[in-house]
Amino acid sequence: MSAQPFESSDDPVIAMPAVSEAALRAAVQRLDPVAAVDFEREFHTAWEQALQADSTVPMHAFLRKWAVHVALHRYPARSARLRELERVVGSAESEKEAREAAAEIGDLLAAASAEVLAA
Repeated sequence: MSAQPFESSDDPVIAMPAVSEAALRAAVQRLDPVAAVDFEREFHTAWEQALQADSTVPMHAFLRKWAVHVALHRYPARSARLRELERVVGSAESEKEAREAAAEIGDLLAAASAEVLAA
């Protein structure tokens, strides 16, 4: 597996939105309409958990997860690389190949998380 940098020179499709339910919902709908169904289901689950626990933690976790999703997918090349790495992990012929792809996925997630924290 070749070491490809996870940072790409392509421009983002959208600016990084605020880490809020409405802004992330709009971003997910634009970037990944298929994932919008999961967004809605997970939003309602997090809301119910927050009410039952009388805590904002479930909502914060939900918002962070989806902010990272948006950060990953707002760059077309990064999104494509993530899909390719997921395919490699799923069809790897050796443990080494799977580990290398998984490590690169970890790098992508770390970069997206840093982007969310910087926003």
